[in-house]
Amino acid sequence: MARILVVGAGDIGGHLAQKLADSGHEVWGLRRSDKPIAEGVQLIQADVAELETLIDLPAVDIVVYSVASPVFSKEGYHTYYYKGLRNVLRAVKPNNPQRIFFVSSSSVYHQMDGEWVDETSELSPTSFAGKEMLAAEQALLRDKLPGTVVRLTGVYGPGRNRMIEQAKQGGHCDPEPPVWTNRIHRDDCVGVLQMLIERQLNGDVLDDIYLATDDEPATLFEVLEWMKDRIGDVDDDHDLPEATRRANRRCSNQRLKALGYQFHYPNYRKGYDKQLTEMGLI
Repeated sequence: MARILVVGAGDIGGHLAQKLADSGHEVWGLRRSDKPIAEGVQLIQADVAELETLIDLPAVDIVVYSVASPVFSKEGYHTYYYKGLRNVLRAVKPNNPQRIFFVSSSSVYHQMDGEWVDETSELSPTSFAGKEMLAAEQALLRDKLPGTVVRLTGVYGPGRNRMIEQAKQGGHCDPEPPVWTNRIHRDDCVGVLQMLIERQLNGDVLDDIYLATDDEPATLFEVLEWMKDRIGDVDDDHDLPEATRRANRRCSNQRLKALGYQFHYPNYRKGYDKQLTEMGLI
């Protein structure tokens, strides 16, 4: 069994830490608060933005960097993704872990006309979020420690109900021109990271980058109309003003699938059907 540090033990990181501990690994979870993470997970209270709080981290085999910026701003993203990751790399380098996994985002892509993108696509983000994420990715991949970037698309699942609320309130998006969306269930985010960690520990060769998204990109119109049909009792239709500002691309998971990952929720229907049922909406 391995020694694993999960930096950023929130929704995804916390559930990953619990899964890894349940599998018999020795696991530490690093977070800013002193709130316990899960049974079997050792808490480290620290702030990645403050290098001095990262002294004496345990010697581990694997590090997963899965933080969330507390503020949606250029400064917040720079501090908690780029600077925070570099601080952690500096702190763990003396112990020479096997691999660092950085949980990134599909915001690094700039394509906005329904194009297909994958791990080899050109990157020229225009948003501060995409720019800071890309800078953090590049910092990891330039480092002497082995690193793998995992780019998540739109994460949904327990507690992530924004699109469900939009459907309940009659949110509408015209079918033409299509606005393509991509998503991945929280449980598959955890599953992907756990599989990559196990592959690393087994000595398998990993790529530098994986795009983690489900099997079926879908248009915003399709998702909202399906959801409204499932819920039934929804408000009258009204246009979503932010629809035109959404990312409009189709993300491919073929590299991840070729590695052997099997999705628990291969499309939005499978995942949202469970979520709507658990919320008592269907």
